[in-house]
Amino acid sequence: MPVPGAGRPARPARGLPGPHGEARTADTARTAGAAEAVRRLERVRLCLPPGLPAPLGHDAVGVAAPLGPRISRSLPRTGCVFADAERWWWIVPGQADTGLVWPDAADYAAGAVLSRGRAAGGGPRLAYWPKDNVPYTHPIMLYIVLCNALGRRPEWREAPRAEAPGAEAPGPVHALHRPVPDGRGGGAAGRTGARERPWSSAARPPEPGSRGPG
Repeated sequence: MPVPGAGRPARPARGLPGPHGEARTADTARTAGAAEAVRRLERVRLCLPPGLPAPLGHDAVGVAAPLGPRISRSLPRTGCVFADAERWWWIVPGQADTGLVWPDAADYAAGAVLSRGRAAGGGPRLAYWPKDNVPYTHPIMLYIVLCNALGRRPEWREAPRAEAPGAEAPGPVHALHRPVPDGRGGGAAGRTGARERPWSSAARPPEPGSRGPG
């Protein structure tokens, strides 16, 4: 009586140790290494000149090249700028995106690392070196100028911060108004009143030569 499967070559079992398994492992490692090398080649980092210190690290903000000259003319001061045929990139301090909602027309590159899709040709080249050797463009000024150029309103978001138990939560980092004493004493009511109204005559110091209240 014939035995089912007789005469057929045996299939090697997967996962068993042996020379074939080791060869497959080596092939997998070589493939993974090649893929990582390709990923590295697909990235370009905007490196600052050796003599230019960047103690705060550096990120980059990029916009379309036609918009670049307009933004540079509107900035009160410009740090290092990299450019190619497609985009201009301004160097900003590391983590300068905290609290800012960058528009879709801008690319924010953490660590100034760009993908090949955002870097034309051999990548952007240093196009402007500031005379004071400070590589950074002020990120908030750049953000406001960019929003104005795009015709949109700047948006701010609160950055999460750790607070001590029972401590009063601070206001937004961009708030311009601070509590002003109203001259009625240091009680809680006086402080609350000062927070609700601007500088008043009662809080102003006396004029030179005048006598204070008796």
